[in-house]
Amino acid sequence: MRPLPKKEKQKKKSWKERQREKQTRLQRSQEAYEIHRERDAQKKPQKYPKGKIAFGICLIGLIFTALVAWQYSSKPISPADGTTNNPPLTGSAPNFALTDINGDPFSLNQHAGKVIAIHFMVVSCGGGIVQTNENQLRSLKGVCSSYCGEKSVTIVTVAATTCAKSCLEKIRSDYGVTWTLGNDYDDGKGDIINAYSSYSIADGAIVLIDKNFRVANVYSQETTFETLASRISQLLQV
Repeated sequence: MRPLPKKEKQKKKSWKERQREKQTRLQRSQEAYEIHRERDAQKKPQKYPKGKIAFGICLIGLIFTALVAWQYSSKPISPADGTTNNPPLTGSAPNFALTDINGDPFSLNQHAGKVIAIHFMVVSCGGGIVQTNENQLRSLKGVCSSYCGEKSVTIVTVAATTCAKSCLEKIRSDYGVTWTLGNDYDDGKGDIINAYSSYSIADGAIVLIDKNFRVANVYSQETTFETLASRISQLLQV
């Protein structure tokens, strides 16, 4: 019998060849992984982290709130109590309508014949307001406690906020707001602010309208309860 042929010894691969083969396998594995990812991405809609979405919404809200605050800005006025003594008379106060946070309609001209106090207030995302508005709300609460329901006095706070969650309900609860509270920007127009911009209103301004439906006083700085109550009493007697 012939002896079986000896197996030929495999030629030993060099280190460079082994590295090249290893690199090829890694490359093919990476390509397969990328193809798999692309197929999955086509099947499932892309989702963004909730944190990034919330941050983006808040950022947009802050930008718009800053624009609102800028629109409110006006030059400092001289009287100590923050009132313009002789606001320009326009024959009648600019009328407006809004929907309060309860969903009830409010129209200013329906309160003609009364003394009306209009409070303008910028509200940021999350319900943030400046110190001036905190003090104005407290003063108005005292006014409402003294006059609302017993005298011919109407109070309305016009908020300016572009955020979906501006916490107006929380502001109403925290400061005991029992009068009308609504958002001028709920329709994206800000027409109430524009209507009263000629009176140089600032964030926190309070505008008093007399029984003849004319602008009587504009308080563009913090105003005490005593100042408001005294002026309202005068306007009621006219």
